[in-house]
Amino acid sequence: MATVSGNFSFTLTAALLASAFASGCTTVIPVKHQAEWQADGIGGIASERSTVAVSADSTLPRQEYNAAGEKIAYVPLPNPYTAEVESVPDEARSVFVVASARIQEGDLDGAKDKFTMLTEKYPTLSGPWVKLGTIAEAQERYPEAIKLYKKAISINRNNVNAYMALGLAQRKQGYFSDAFLTYLDALTVWRDFPEAHLNLAILYDLYLNNPEEAQKHYEAYHFLTGEKSEKVQKWLVEVKHRTGIDQSYIDIPPAKVAGTADTGTDDAISVAISNSKN
Repeated sequence: MATVSGNFSFTLTAALLASAFASGCTTVIPVKHQAEWQADGIGGIASERSTVAVSADSTLPRQEYNAAGEKIAYVPLPNPYTAEVESVPDEARSVFVVASARIQEGDLDGAKDKFTMLTEKYPTLSGPWVKLGTIAEAQERYPEAIKLYKKAISINRNNVNAYMALGLAQRKQGYFSDAFLTYLDALTVWRDFPEAHLNLAILYDLYLNNPEEAQKHYEAYHFLTGEKSEKVQKWLVEVKHRTGIDQSYIDIPPAKVAGTADTGTDDAISVAISNSKN
C-alpha cells in the first residue's frame, strides 16, 4: 500500500487501480514528528465516538519462537480489504482516473462532480466517498469530511484507508479521543496495518502524553515494515530514552524452562561435588 502526503499517486495496472478505486486509493499518513509537527491549536473533548473499542495491546504483533527457541518468520495478516476487492466496471474505473487527475490539477469542484456521480451510480463502492472526503478536507470543510469518511466506512467496514483518513481529520479538529478510537477500529479490522500503528503512536506521543504506549506502536510499525524506516527508528530510540524501557514489546524470547540451566554451570557444579568427595 502506498503512502501519500499531500499528493496522490496511482499505479495504472488493472488490479491496483481497481483496489485504489474501491478503497479511495492511497492512505494519507501524517509522517511528521516532534519539531516537524505543530499542534493545530484546536483542543476540546471529542464530540463524536467511534463504534469499536479494544485494548491497544491486543493489536500488537508478536514475534513467535519454536520449541528450540528459534525465531519463526513473522507473516503479517493480509489487508482484508484488498483481499476482497470487487471487480470495478470499466466505466467507473475510467471516471475515477479522470476525477483523480482533476484533484492533482487543482480542479476540486470538477473532481467533486465526478465522484458524486460515481456514488449515485455505484452506491456499493466506498472509494468515491473517501475521495469526496479528501476534497472536503482540501477545502477545509472538516466536519463534512468526517461525515463522508464515516459514510465510506458504513458502506465497507474493511476499507482501512477510510479509517486512516477519518482519524487524521479528527485529529486536525482536535478530537483526539475520537482519532484514538478510529485508529483502534482500523487495527481491529487489520491488526497488522503499519500506518495505523504509526499514527496511533504519534497520537499517543504528541497529543495524549503517553510515551510508553507510543513506544509500543512505534515498535509495531518498525517490526511490520521490516525496520526499513530510519526516521521511525530514530523516533523509537528517542522515546525509549524518555520511558527508560529498553526491552521489546514485540520480540519477547521465551524464558528458560526450569531444569534446563546453562550446561557449563551444571558441569562446574558436578566437578565441585566430585572434588569434595575425593
